[in-house]
Order: sequence, then structure tokens, then C-alpha cells
Amino acid sequence: MIPLLALLATPAMAEIVPMDFSLMDDGPWIELPEGAAFDTAPPTYDDIIAMSDLDGNPDVITAKEQEMIALLSQVLGTSPITN
Repeated sequence: MIPLLALLATPAMAEIVPMDFSLMDDGPWIELPEGAAFDTAPPTYDDIIAMSDLDGNPDVITAKEQEMIALLSQVLGTSPITN
């Protein structure tokens, strides 16, 4: 026998909330300052090491920082963000 609650709680009864961006004053995007420039080149290995400095000491690379370097190298080194 199917429980009564399972019959009453169907996905069709779920509330659907539309994403209406027309209600936002400036839309879903952030206005960029005029003349703003961005470097879309992949980061160098030195950039990645600087990004993964978790303890504030760039002379010491901890085990967690090594994990972060590996992760950032995989994500940013092979898939740079482009416009």
C-alpha cells in the first residue's frame, strides 16, 4: 500500500518561482567602469603559486598549498577564462 503522503506530495504540486530579471533595476549584469581592461591570458605558474598562498608566507609551501597549486593548475592552466 502506498502511503497517503506519497500520493499528496507530487512534483507537479511544487511551487515554481520564475527568474524574472525585469524586476531588477540594472539587470542581471554588473556595470563595468568605462575603459576597464582585463587580462584574459592564462596565469603563469608563479601567479598560481601566489594565488595558493594560504598562510601568508610565500617562502613556505605547505601540503594544503600544494593541493591548491595542483587544483588551480588544472583548472586555470588548461581552461583559461576568456571573454
